[in-house]
Amino acid sequence: MLKDSSRLIALLGISGIGKTTLTLQLIKQIKTNFNYIIYRSLRFSPTLDVTLTNLLKIFPQEADISQNIETKISQLLNYLNQYRCLIILDDLQMLFCSGKIAGQYQTESENYQIFFQLIAQMNHQSCLILNSREKPIEITQLETKNNSVRSLILSSLGLAAKQILDNHKLSDEETWEKLIDIYQGNPRWIEFTATMIQELFDSSVAKFLQWEKVILSESLVA
Repeated sequence: MLKDSSRLIALLGISGIGKTTLTLQLIKQIKTNFNYIIYRSLRFSPTLDVTLTNLLKIFPQEADISQNIETKISQLLNYLNQYRCLIILDDLQMLFCSGKIAGQYQTESENYQIFFQLIAQMNHQSCLILNSREKPIEITQLETKNNSVRSLILSSLGLAAKQILDNHKLSDEETWEKLIDIYQGNPRWIEFTATMIQELFDSSVAKFLQWEKVILSESLVA
């Protein structure tokens, strides 16, 4: 972002892997390099028109916000060139169709794809980060042709996840790696499971692993 002036970045990973946490830590480190830092969640699948209106309200208004979506995009791009902005759009996967090819937009959200392409292709000094469980189709297409587009897939914490288990004072350390592997090194899943082991299995990982099925709350995979 700072050295290569990337304009569009996709931060990808399964639910609970730490996309939002990583983004918030990033903001703390680089906030002095930007005039504006804007975070918005797409959890409730707002239309692009609504999202653009909300973003435009952040900036000092030299004129009324247009009712025309093309004009709104143009206005926002002007601000992104005038100011150095970092915009984070979280939960992008909520705009995608379920049960279809990954990264395929719902009909009412298809114009987001055009918007993201413009962010990548137009000259400006800002950056847009997309947090998503699924990789948007346009990112795959753009990053092979455009040096300003990047994607980063977050993977397992690996053995670093042991710190979570240690913080919960769990026993049977020789079994921790197996537990971490079962939950794919996912920090949210491991945190939830560690608390459950404390409360229901007398802090014994070995006792928990005697169960035949992995226990996972539906709230963790939403």
